Amino acid sequence: MKQIWDKLDRKQKNDLIILLVLVIGCLLYFGLHSRGTDLRETRNVVIRVGDEEVYNGPLSVSDKELRISGIHGGSNVFVMEKDEQGNAGLRCIEADCPDLICVHTGLVTLPDEPIVCLPHRVTARITE
Repeated sequence: MKQIWDKLDRKQKNDLIILLVLVIGCLLYFGLHSRGTDLRETRNVVIRVGDEEVYNGPLSVSDKELRISGIHGGSNVFVMEKDEQGNAGLRCIEADCPDLICVHTGLVTLPDEPIVCLPHRVTARITE
C-alpha cells in the first residue's frame, strides 16, 4: 500500500484524501440518520374531527384500534402498524362513508401526510 501511495503525485493524493473524507462523512451521516429515525419516539398521531382535536397520542404499534365518530354520526377505525421496512405508521382500516378514500389511502408513515375522510370531516396525521 505504501508503494502505491508513494507513486501518486501530490494532486492525486489530495483527490484521494478528499474522496475518503466524503465517503466517510456520507457513511456517518446515513448511519446516524437511519439510526435516529428508528430510535425516535417523538412522533405522535393527531386525529381531528372538523376543527376539534379528538386524539393526540404517541405513535406506538399495538393491537389497539381507534374508533373515531365523525360529524354526522359515521365512524372511522384507525390502527397503528409497521410497514415492510419496520417503519411505524397509521392506517384507516374501516369506515362507513360512501367513497372509502380514507381506507384506500393505505399505511401512512411520513409526518404530515394526511388520511382524510371528507364525509365525516375526519383527518389523521403523524406529527413530529
